[in-house]
Amino acid sequence: MNKNLVYIVAINFDVKEHVAKAWEYYCKKYNCDFKIIETTSIKNMAPHWERYTVMERYPQYENYIYVDADALVKWDCPNLFELLSEDKFYIVKDIGSLEWTYNSIMGYQDLFPDITVPWWEYVTTGFLKFSIKHRMFFKKFIEFHKSNDQTINDRQYQTLRKGFDQTPFNYFLKQEEQDIIVLPEVFSLGHMHKKDIFNNGMFLNMPAYIWQFNGIPKEQLPIVLSQIWNHINHQYTI
Repeated sequence: MNKNLVYIVAINFDVKEHVAKAWEYYCKKYNCDFKIIETTSIKNMAPHWERYTVMERYPQYENYIYVDADALVKWDCPNLFELLSEDKFYIVKDIGSLEWTYNSIMGYQDLFPDITVPWWEYVTTGFLKFSIKHRMFFKKFIEFHKSNDQTINDRQYQTLRKGFDQTPFNYFLKQEEQDIIVLPEVFSLGHMHKKDIFNNGMFLNMPAYIWQFNGIPKEQLPIVLSQIWNHINHQYTI
């Protein structure tokens, strides 16, 4: 049985004709399993939070890689389970809108009055590599949501509309004093439209292991992913 799992959360978002095919190729190449979480498991919890339920759903694995449903793995990406082999959290810094980041951090500060998250240390949850060792951390994080679900949902959908699970996750990493390794953006290249490398297709020729197409309007994203996949899918052959 494989001990390594790559998974995504795709609830009400069909990824089977592009993102899933890329990751299925990757997992076949490196002998790991691939799963798509397509259902919610906890009442009053937004789909974003389902990424933290993976060890309750699939406890048989030792190592896990989570990627967002808008992320395509490049065909020549190395074996990340071998490359990131320490028993720690591997995370990528979020380099997007500083206004969004700072306001999101401030928007959740009252839920963590004794914790400080510097904006320059803010990380994305669009790529996470972790192990079964972190099961209790995720369990406590879900319990935090259950204890504050009304407040969190109000901020996610009504008042703040920034951060969702990602900003509470940043606070929780600090609160629980987790040992993390922050990776360079080559591991997960996101916010490409803000870096002037998306519309001109420059990202296709840049060194990167994973492309994350975050920030693209939701109604346009399936079209964008399909167009890119049709352009590059000939590379995904074993």
